[in-house]
Amino acid sequence: MVYAVATRLDASGELGPQGMAHLIDACQALGKGTEALDLARQVQRREPGSAVHAARLAALQDWLDWRQAFPPLDATGDLALEPLAHHHERDFAWQYLDPAIATLCCLPVFIDALDWHHWLAATWRGGGRLPFAVFHRDWGFIGCVSLTVHGDTGFLYYWIGRDFQGRGFGPRAGKLVLDLGERAYGVRACYAKAFDTNLRSRRGLETMGFCDLGMRGAGDDANQVFYRRGPAQARRRTVDQLDWLLDRMDAGVRPAPSPPRLRERHVA
Repeated sequence: MVYAVATRLDASGELGPQGMAHLIDACQALGKGTEALDLARQVQRREPGSAVHAARLAALQDWLDWRQAFPPLDATGDLALEPLAHHHERDFAWQYLDPAIATLCCLPVFIDALDWHHWLAATWRGGGRLPFAVFHRDWGFIGCVSLTVHGDTGFLYYWIGRDFQGRGFGPRAGKLVLDLGERAYGVRACYAKAFDTNLRSRRGLETMGFCDLGMRGAGDDANQVFYRRGPAQARRRTVDQLDWLLDRMDAGVRPAPSPPRLRERHVA
């Protein structure tokens, strides 16, 4: 809304300095980096001695330089992905407000904004995990999708804000990041998990091409089921691959061991 209104006011010459700052923030929040940078340069040219404008311009340039490390991101119709960054904190918090999201996705419960910033910094610093903001063309930030990559194997999770659930946005965003994983990071097989009662998430995974492995978590995690997307392979290979991946991710959940197969009893 800020972007739509401020853009019209700017076009008619009615947007003041404070409004321009809000427009720049809105552009950055929506992933419109080039537009945000152009606007920031305009503002600095009007007031070249302003330390505030100079700092904003430098921060935007740093963000765009950071984004250059990522391969080009595809979009699909009204959805697009953007690497999750610190300036997304308010939008993330708004959509993450429903406590069911953290519970169903096994994600952290953040104490405050600083806690979230520490989590995001640690996520990027750890390597291997690629969190993306999901943007809708009209509504902006609506959720997150994340792909963890180790070798040619990945692990997917996603969540969508409560107001936007049930519209197919999650699977569509998931397909975007899966395509990115295959194209840019060489991912050949990908795993995911969901609570057995979370039928919406399970249907979404199947829409993305995941298959239920018939495997559950061990112990207290027996209510979580594992999925896989990728070329067919032997069951033993899948078990080993999943266990290896979860170990690399330092995940708390592990697949329950398969029950031993009983030998057939032949009666003479």
